[in-house]
Amino acid sequence: MGTPKYIPPKQIALGLMSGTSLDGVDAAFLETDGHTINRFGPSLCLDYTDSERKTLQDATQDALKWNFHGPQPKRFELAETVIHQAHIRAVRQLCDAHPVWARDLSLIGFHGQTVVHRPPEGAVRGQTLQLGDGQALAKTLGVPVCYDFRTADVKAGGQGAPLAPVYHQALVSAAKLSLPVAVLNIGGVGNVTLITKDGSIVASDTGPGNGPLDIWIEKNGRGKFDSNGRHAVAGTPDFHIIQKWFVKPFFQQPVPRSADRFDFEVISDLQGMSIEDGAATLAAFTTLAAIYTLKAMREKPKELIVCGGGRHNKAMMWMLREQLGENVKTAEAVGWNSDAIEAQAFAYLAVRSKMKLPISFPTTTGIQKPMSGGILALP
Repeated sequence: MGTPKYIPPKQIALGLMSGTSLDGVDAAFLETDGHTINRFGPSLCLDYTDSERKTLQDATQDALKWNFHGPQPKRFELAETVIHQAHIRAVRQLCDAHPVWARDLSLIGFHGQTVVHRPPEGAVRGQTLQLGDGQALAKTLGVPVCYDFRTADVKAGGQGAPLAPVYHQALVSAAKLSLPVAVLNIGGVGNVTLITKDGSIVASDTGPGNGPLDIWIEKNGRGKFDSNGRHAVAGTPDFHIIQKWFVKPFFQQPVPRSADRFDFEVISDLQGMSIEDGAATLAAFTTLAAIYTLKAMREKPKELIVCGGGRHNKAMMWMLREQLGENVKTAEAVGWNSDAIEAQAFAYLAVRSKMKLPISFPTTTGIQKPMSGGILALP
């Protein structure tokens, strides 16, 4: 008899994600061994209050001015308090609502709030900052917390993003989708993962997600985002302006590449446009940036699965199908809960981090070899 094959233990983890859209905290349970998805658990989305969102917006603006030079802005402390309180509320609400899952919870994956992200430029390494103290969270909640997932990759010369691709790979495997297949996330920033015919992953940020469009809609007093792409579908894109935007340095970099939400400050170029035409132009910019990035990868996917808030934007989904064909689907069409995917990803990454498994790869962040990341804080 040979040596029995080691089977990694299944763990119940809870992932927490607060994206650059600053809309709230996503929390989700996941059962995984760090390799495969055993069970999807319940999830919730907890919206920030207007006051909390304003605090985080102010901290983000301070971070952009600070840009890693000198002492950190004082408003970071207030923002961190908001982040902790909101994440603690989200965990307690989800655990109270699902005590069976909470009983076996062994680990929390806490992304924190990105306030500034600077990718590497040539030989100069990048810098990234996610506000949030995992140690404080672990102490308050009484559960080990894995946090600060991006810093190790950036210090090793990587882009620090995207980090979800290894989870997208697990999702595609669990769904038994025919390869090659791509997963496009349209959040504040866009990113895409291609799972190739041989099952390996290639990924990159695509550039603007919903960020510029959200700013345009809010600036024009029409809410916080373009609900269902209502304004974008009623307008006409200005492709001459979009062509000018594609000269930006981000698009001149090879994949994989990463972006900060505020790398695409283009609103001033829309002066004089109607709300609808501006929205259509920004939606087209986001969509074409995703297509441009996907076409730079090595294989054409049989299917493109779209997740994140952008999947609700009818203009974006129409343009994706117009350019790539009818095999563009929402995450829900393949049985995934799109609102929970990013939180699930950080539950998955937390387990991998605890097991010292790689979470970033040469083909996802540009580092020299696969590496783990994250810090484990004990209660």
